[in-house]
Amino acid sequence: MGFFATLALERIPTIPPEIRLLVAVGFLGSYTTFSTYGLDTINVLRTGNLLRAAFYWAGSAILGVIGVQLGVIIARALWK
Repeated sequence: MGFFATLALERIPTIPPEIRLLVAVGFLGSYTTFSTYGLDTINVLRTGNLLRAAFYWAGSAILGVIGVQLGVIIARALWK
């Protein structure tokens, strides 16, 4: 997501806003939906393993933010 957003907003501004929205929300968003993340967390909680659920919950959020930032860094490095 970070890679595409950086390219679309900073490097290739001629991409129409509708296409940016379609790709970012319609395509990429389908792979990273918050509802799936929440459902998975609830399913782990139902097993009674609170520690595993907490690591999954926090780890997913932290790694998600790191992944977006890495995408931004890579996009900026490739298209200078």
